[in-house]
Amino acid sequence: MESHQSYDLLSPPPKEARQSANYHPSVWDDFFISKPPLPDINMESLKSKNDELKVEVRKMLIDTTDPLHSLELIDRIQCLGVAYHFEKEIEEKLLKIYETSAGYDDLYKVALHFRLLRQQRYHISCDVFSNFLDEKGEFMSCLNNDVKALLSLYEAAHLYMPGEEILDKALEFSKIQLKTLASNMDFYLSEMVSSSLEIPLVRRADRLKAKLYFSIFEKESICNETLLNFAKLDFNLLQATHQEEVRSLSIWWKDLNITKSLPFTRDRLIEGYIWALIVYFEPHFSRARLMMAKVISLITILDDIYDVYGTVEELQLLTDVIESWQLENVGKLPQYMQHEFLALYRNFKEFENILEQEQYSFRVHYLKEEKKKIAKAYFQEAIWADDGYFPKLKDYLGVSLISSGYSYLACASYIGMQDEISKEFFDWVTGMPQIVKSAMFIARVVNDIGTNEFEQKRKHVASAVQCYVMEHGCSNEEASKKLMEMGSMLFMAKALHDLSFWIK
Repeated sequence: MESHQSYDLLSPPPKEARQSANYHPSVWDDFFISKPPLPDINMESLKSKNDELKVEVRKMLIDTTDPLHSLELIDRIQCLGVAYHFEKEIEEKLLKIYETSAGYDDLYKVALHFRLLRQQRYHISCDVFSNFLDEKGEFMSCLNNDVKALLSLYEAAHLYMPGEEILDKALEFSKIQLKTLASNMDFYLSEMVSSSLEIPLVRRADRLKAKLYFSIFEKESICNETLLNFAKLDFNLLQATHQEEVRSLSIWWKDLNITKSLPFTRDRLIEGYIWALIVYFEPHFSRARLMMAKVISLITILDDIYDVYGTVEELQLLTDVIESWQLENVGKLPQYMQHEFLALYRNFKEFENILEQEQYSFRVHYLKEEKKKIAKAYFQEAIWADDGYFPKLKDYLGVSLISSGYSYLACASYIGMQDEISKEFFDWVTGMPQIVKSAMFIARVVNDIGTNEFEQKRKHVASAVQCYVMEHGCSNEEASKKLMEMGSMLFMAKALHDLSFWIK
């Protein structure tokens, strides 16, 4: 029988000269482990008050009959991060507005109506804005000083679809006018405008958006105190839940001890959790969030082993062991790699055991297969880096889209959900549908442009920027611009086309 190495996981990596990316240590240390949770009695009191206010806000939403007032209330509910409590009521209200609306002649109202309904996937034609163009096809000059209307138009224009030139024009017009008026508006509107110009509503992470709009809506002359108090209380309750989740993850991560054993890797547990939190923040996604945060943390370690530290010979062994997914093969690995593989193996086994109770354990099979795909892509990049090889952009993307991790995380985001999700869905999401391909391209290009200078300070696989430069003989700046244009065109022309079946 073959003799395997010891399973001494705490042994340090080999001492021969290796690369280092000089990643800084975690800034969090044991902060969330030592942070005491809120007392149970306090939490119960807060939940009771929260339930009372929720009833009042729901009644307010149902009882509001004026279409404009309904749209404004829904907008505030969404901005304050509590729309997840009223999904049914919001859907019913917007459906009624969609079916009965006779239209508006005011730009603020038209843009608000357009944005909220299009966000809800109703087909609203951009032609509704043609009434605000002059005989030259430009937006009327009488709109130049209407801050409220311009802001409403600016936010709506970010929901453009391919070929909607009027929305391209609306975005440029409203942005220029809002910047021009920035110094001549009251404090409340000024904050609204500056935050929107920085990041429009449709692109803001929900929890961060809610926190921002607490301070903004407090300054509104006719502030809805009931809604604002409910949103603040709900935010605090959710934050307590999220903090407890991070505490649980921090204990798991500390017990794993993986970054202490592999000091060349990134210790980014909390950042991974925040990524998962942006995907879904709602309380009923707690298990999915925890699983996804673990997946992100461990794939980051694996990425660093391939990208920074491992030799090609060692990485071949690791790729083979991941492909086999057999525990008895772990002894074939160098000791520093054993820790990562065993962490992955046990993590996936934990997921299977949890999900088996609901007959959902089949989901983990799909994640394993995605893990194997990403390991092969990492390995191919390691070979290219070792050889100093610059592949053609097409060949590079064939590998690097997978190594971006987007497809892997898209699958991982569904693993822990309580919802019933069919095998057919997992076949679809792991089968590289066009929407996922387009998102992978954007994730890869944005990453490569942002990290190109940092990563090329050491031996590293060529980036998309370098591949484009070598193939077309242009500057880094020209390559970056062209790649971003390609990403924009791909996303708009193909990904949104793929989404067309969702339009109501």
